[in-house]
Amino acid sequence: MLNRIIYFSLLTLGLLFTFSCSTENEIIVESLEEISYFDLTYGSDTEQNFDLHLPANRNINTPVIILVHGGSWIGGDKSDMDLFASNIKISMPEFAIANINYQLLTLTENKHPTQINDIVQLLIELKNKSVEYQISNDYYFLGVSAGAHLSLLFSYTKNINNNIKAVCSIVGPTNFTDEAYINSGNTELELLATTFLGDTFQNNPDLYADASPIFHVNENSTPTLLFYGGKDPLIPVSQGEGLKNKLNEFNVQHEYTLYPNEGHGWEGINAIDTFTKITAFFKSIKNTK
Repeated sequence: MLNRIIYFSLLTLGLLFTFSCSTENEIIVESLEEISYFDLTYGSDTEQNFDLHLPANRNINTPVIILVHGGSWIGGDKSDMDLFASNIKISMPEFAIANINYQLLTLTENKHPTQINDIVQLLIELKNKSVEYQISNDYYFLGVSAGAHLSLLFSYTKNINNNIKAVCSIVGPTNFTDEAYINSGNTELELLATTFLGDTFQNNPDLYADASPIFHVNENSTPTLLFYGGKDPLIPVSQGEGLKNKLNEFNVQHEYTLYPNEGHGWEGINAIDTFTKITAFFKSIKNTK
């Protein structure tokens, strides 16, 4: 799915660590000021990198928002999510942010589940350095388009230790077996799905179901926030509606917003509404966990 960035305002802040010595010459952390690291690596591939934004006054209980960009699994970059990162710093300063790249799909390489495995490696890296970074192992996923699909699928299938506290999908695919996809008549979409999954639906329907977040929902699924556009040419309304109904069936905490006149992304008042709801949802989960 081609990713259209939702625009929000920018703000950048200065960053530093501050230390002092006690009378016993112990090193004591007086305060941790905001700091950002860019293009950190979590694997050997050049696309396995991420930006890490650490808030002021953080500690080992500070949760992390994982930003996952879109681009049909074949394109896009973490810089597409910079505006989200900037607004999170303002509206949710109690969260750290990991803005990630992952290995992009090609005609012959990096088919599913390469991107899911990349996220596994990222979280291992964050966990291994959680004391160094002064962050917790509590994660909140926010993805757009293909990144939303990865966020949902990862949150529903890899939340073994219940450390993924919430997931937000903005125009993310949820069901590759949807009639609106498999019988869409859109050869470009069908080719993309075949390339991403490595087979056709007719040959391997179980593969298409397994890669669909909707088929992994159960009573223990991650609290979920969903945003979709009623006039999206790439993501049928049935994708969001279907997942909403499945979450209702299993009494999973969730919120669903459909903007009837929007497409595959939006600006203006609806963009403000989206980010306001994300902020409220994530903060609510954090304060009640």
